[in-house]
Amino acid sequence: MNKDLPKVYASPIDKKFTNNNDIYYGKSADRTSTVNVFEKINQIFASPYHVYKSNVLIKTRNKEYKTTIVGKSGNYLLCLNGDKINMLDIEDIEKI
Repeated sequence: MNKDLPKVYASPIDKKFTNNNDIYYGKSADRTSTVNVFEKINQIFASPYHVYKSNVLIKTRNKEYKTTIVGKSGNYLLCLNGDKINMLDIEDIEKI
């Protein structure tokens, strides 16, 4: 099986390639992630320590709340003092 194979033509490379020098990352610092907030809220309500109420610190676009949440209805968190906080406005929530 010592047959001669035909020669393959390969074009010589005479120039420098720079098509992979520019890299773009699509992460924007201005965009807030509401998915993490909804996950945090669900983790608070699914916690074994949340029987009826949980003390939390909520940071919204306009204000900071140190309150006790008792439930959620639609897009709102219901607080023990009667406040309704829109979950779409929440930037961060932490259990105290």
